[in-house]
Amino acid sequence: MTVQTDYVHQLTLSTEAAIPGIFAGFIVFLIFLAGAVVFRRLLRRLINRMNPAKRPLVNLAGDTVYYGLVTVGGITGLGTMGVNVSALIAGLGLSGFALGFALRDAVSNLIAGILILLYQPFQYGDTLTVAGDTGVVTDINFRYTVLAGQNGTHIHVPNGTMFSNSVTVTPKP
Repeated sequence: MTVQTDYVHQLTLSTEAAIPGIFAGFIVFLIFLAGAVVFRRLLRRLINRMNPAKRPLVNLAGDTVYYGLVTVGGITGLGTMGVNVSALIAGLGLSGFALGFALRDAVSNLIAGILILLYQPFQYGDTLTVAGDTGVVTDINFRYTVLAGQNGTHIHVPNGTMFSNSVTVTPKP
């Protein structure tokens, strides 16, 4: 019974020693979470005063910052608690590399969509000719620029194509 009593005593001591670190880790995470929530609310107030064409871009940036702060806060909180996060960080780095490589076409279309929304080389209602297709711009999102072609057809042109090919823009009258 002495071995079992010693084990329980050691467990109690180590738990008591870990409580301040666990508490501090939760506080660190909550600080990052509060910062992310405050940033998101301020951005949403600002977004209502912006040009409607720029809102999706600012919304994407806001979501990226929010989730980035929550992730960094979680990892920092775990590190403060005493958890060895070096393997977690290495795993996130390798996972990010693998996902980036696997999704390179989608990411290139996303970045091209962001640049199109940022620089606005054409507007809704303009007639575009790109990669042999001609149509009127009806929608611009992060993946595609949608053109209304002849006979009611819809042409979804990947935004990466918009950057790798020449585009002829005829402004709406």
